[in-house]
Amino acid sequence: MDSRIALRVEIENAIVKSGYTLSSLSEYGGLSIGNLSASLQKKKLRPITLKQLDTLTEALGLPEGYYYEHYLAEVFAHNNKVSIPRMKSFLIRCAELGRTDLIMNAIHILVEHPKYTELLFSVAEELYLNGLVKESVFFYEEVIEGEKYNHSDRLAISHYRIFRATIGSNAEENYKAVIRFEDFRKNLPENFQLDALLKLSKVCLSLKKWNLTEQFADELRILSTIRYQEELLLMKEGKTEPLITERPLVVYYGQSYLIKSIALFKQGHYEKAKQYIEGYEDLSWFEILDEQGKKEVDNFRLWARANKYGTKLLLGDGKQTNYFCFFTLST
Repeated sequence: MDSRIALRVEIENAIVKSGYTLSSLSEYGGLSIGNLSASLQKKKLRPITLKQLDTLTEALGLPEGYYYEHYLAEVFAHNNKVSIPRMKSFLIRCAELGRTDLIMNAIHILVEHPKYTELLFSVAEELYLNGLVKESVFFYEEVIEGEKYNHSDRLAISHYRIFRATIGSNAEENYKAVIRFEDFRKNLPENFQLDALLKLSKVCLSLKKWNLTEQFADELRILSTIRYQEELLLMKEGKTEPLITERPLVVYYGQSYLIKSIALFKQGHYEKAKQYIEGYEDLSWFEILDEQGKKEVDNFRLWARANKYGTKLLLGDGKQTNYFCFFTLST
């Protein structure tokens, strides 16, 4: 039996068994009796929306996704063409319910579709940005496989999202994640690059990979400086095109100096570390500052003060001891 007909037969049998009528069911969840009746007809086979199916499933007291095995056929419009909106909704709900088996079935059908990776990337992004990070990784991996011979934004962003999702408390896994992602950092859109370089430098700092830490911190400083100059120019021309990033621009600039100074300090290069501390000690000259940015400037000033005292101590300036102890205790 055709899967679409089988779905309607099962729903009709469940309605009869439950004692409901279409009229009483339509009152549940605001379903339109006209649309519901039209969707359940086996002759015209008007597509059932996922929202209709989920509402019906709940009204009939059945588990979430109960009819999903039959639903895949519904995402095909006339002439066997895939309905992208219905497929996207279906894949997202399957991911939310942990139905990897149904996702694999859908991917097997979709693999030859011209918008295959575009669709999977869209699903992955929606899951990731809605906090379903673990569920998004499977789709990003599929995008990487489909885009592996291209230098696309989708490929670079997918690697970046997986990198962010992988970082945790396991140092070995963190280092593997760095190695896997680092070659794709420069293919990211600029707003992603700033966040990626900040994360890479912080992870490498925690792993005591000093050369990599310094390299990524240097790249972050250069990129944030270029972006700052570009935004100043846009402001002078009366244009406002702020880069959409997770943090204010001053954070990336200041963190590049902070992380570099810590890496140098940990290696015993105290004089060099002191030079980089001066790079984030006073960022009040930064012209592009909102309220959050001003708070960050204050934070950098405090960190610089503490780190400067510590560096002077290790360079043999005993006069700083009392000041350093007082400062660290008071903050």
